[in-house]
Amino acid sequence: MDPKWKYGLWGVALGAVLCAIVGLKWGGWETRSSAQVLAQERVNAALVKALTPICIAKFQTASNAPAKLDELKKISSAWAREAFVREGKWAEIGNDQNTPVIDACANALYKL
Repeated sequence: MDPKWKYGLWGVALGAVLCAIVGLKWGGWETRSSAQVLAQERVNAALVKALTPICIAKFQTASNAPAKLDELKKISSAWAREAFVREGKWAEIGNDQNTPVIDACANALYKL
């Protein structure tokens, strides 16, 4: 093989590898798995944003809401507040409760 072709092919291969590295690292290119992770994070954020007000409204329309709010505000641990909201099932949509929604709802209720 002619040395010009050999070095030319090596240059093309090295250029392709460098282009891929630069594009993935700094160019904003995404692999399928990282794009799926990013999409899931955005879906979770949208769920929290949409469902937290519903959780708060469910809490506030409960028959004993003022007493429950006082009880919630006396809880110092964020984990215990989240358990309180989970047990009250105010963050329940259908048969499921979404943990990030529970966290956001507990934080928002604590700040009321």
